[in-house]
Amino acid sequence: MSSIKVATDELHIAFELLNKTFFNDELPNLAITIQTSGKRKSMGWCTTKEVWGDRDGKIKLYEINIAAEFLDLDFFETMDTLLHEMVHLYNITHDIQDCSRGGNYHNKKFKAEAEKRGFYFEKDKPDKKYGWYNPKLTEETKQKISSLDIDKSAFSIARRGMQLHLSNDDTNQEEDGQEKERKKSYKWVCPGCDLIARSTKPDVSLKCMKCNEELEERD
Repeated sequence: MSSIKVATDELHIAFELLNKTFFNDELPNLAITIQTSGKRKSMGWCTTKEVWGDRDGKIKLYEINIAAEFLDLDFFETMDTLLHEMVHLYNITHDIQDCSRGGNYHNKKFKAEAEKRGFYFEKDKPDKKYGWYNPKLTEETKQKISSLDIDKSAFSIARRGMQLHLSNDDTNQEEDGQEKERKKSYKWVCPGCDLIARSTKPDVSLKCMKCNEELEERD
């Protein structure tokens, strides 16, 4: 019988096995959590800093979260999300900036590392808003994951929350009423010469004529 503890323990087991299989065991030990996606509507995320630790600062851990609302999707969707966030963790720990525009736009550096780890992309062009954000597991990758000793039944529950008590109309009204905060200004930096540009819109494409590089958003 599945439980949050069983699911969390199995995610740690899956992380260790995927780390050995796709990252040569290079990724550091970390905290894996199951939390609500909230307004993010994201299936998972990886922190950019070590957010877990002890009071003395001797223990420092990154965190990968799997959104509670999506935990009971198809097994490979859960593994897709976990492996996706592990790619981010690899890039973070190797000083590779793979996202821009407030962390939403997955750039070509993310694409390159994702393809090395068993992903492919259905489209040959990035999404204008989110970039190369939606890689898919190749059939070969799925076969490798299937051969690993991961208990699929551990991921048979998910957070239903108010969906258990609200009608579809009530749920839709609740989602429609949520508004996303927007930044007033966006900073763009050339990765080649550090040229800085600013815009009032997030969905822009800027290029440095000197370096012939696409500018990346920086906080």
